[in-house]
Amino acid sequence: MEPMHVLVSLHKGYGLGDAVQVSSVLQHIAKYKKGWTVDFQAEEGRHCVGRGIVANIFAFGTPYPHTHYDAECEILLFDTWYNWHDRPNTRVSSCLQERFGLDWDAECGRYQVYISEKSTEAARTLLSGWSGCHRGVGHYSRTIRHVAIHYDGDSCPEKKNLTNSQADKICQAVEKLRYEPVILDWRKRSPLGHRKITTPEQWGGDAEMVCAVISQCAAFVCIDCGPDMCASATNTPALVVWTGHHPAPFHDPAPNTTHLVPSGYHDFKPVCNNRGVVDWFDAHYNVRQYEKDPAGEICVWLKEVLG
Repeated sequence: MEPMHVLVSLHKGYGLGDAVQVSSVLQHIAKYKKGWTVDFQAEEGRHCVGRGIVANIFAFGTPYPHTHYDAECEILLFDTWYNWHDRPNTRVSSCLQERFGLDWDAECGRYQVYISEKSTEAARTLLSGWSGCHRGVGHYSRTIRHVAIHYDGDSCPEKKNLTNSQADKICQAVEKLRYEPVILDWRKRSPLGHRKITTPEQWGGDAEMVCAVISQCAAFVCIDCGPDMCASATNTPALVVWTGHHPAPFHDPAPNTTHLVPSGYHDFKPVCNNRGVVDWFDAHYNVRQYEKDPAGEICVWLKEVLG
């Protein structure tokens, strides 16, 4: 078979987390489609998830690196209802099967986002410029010790977001452990101004920059949103808080990521206590449970990770 030059693109309109999930899809293609030379196209800030995986990456609206492709494939991500018992029940698994005829491979299953030295330095500069005295400690710390927090997202806020009072409680717990809480708030919506770090607005949609900031932190607390996918592409200990959704259809497993879920969460739709889905999830994901208010268990996790 002649080598093929293939253009893979992520459909316009998909968010930060969707793009990070596609990094897993691209890793599978690179491993199993040996005869393909792949270029990847997506919206600005999303296209970077292909760096280091495919031959070329570029954003919509910029010149194509080649004038001819043997085939083009546009990725559209759909929630999966397969209820697999041998792999993640995520859009990664369904995309692999439906678009490329591939099974999920654990070696390619972890999200991957390359972080350049330039992005690392930008994140360090941002965080070091924000650091000051540890409140309640009474002295200045030259060692930058940050815990990033993202608690206010855009989609399904009634089933995802934490309240301002819960976020404030988390910040207080971080400060008691002599770390600096930093709220990632590129939408400029959080009223917790004295604990807030407002990154440049364009960083909020840039997978590499979000990963760079998280990578410079000692821990990350996040709701189900794009930055939680970014966290799973780093080595920073991450806690993803779930209040109305089951993690199984939305997040692939990662060793640094723990999912904080309400008791009885296996009854959530669409999982609905499907025994095969539940057994695979329990065997491959790090999970903690809470009874009523997740903030208390978040504080316990922070003490274990940072204390």
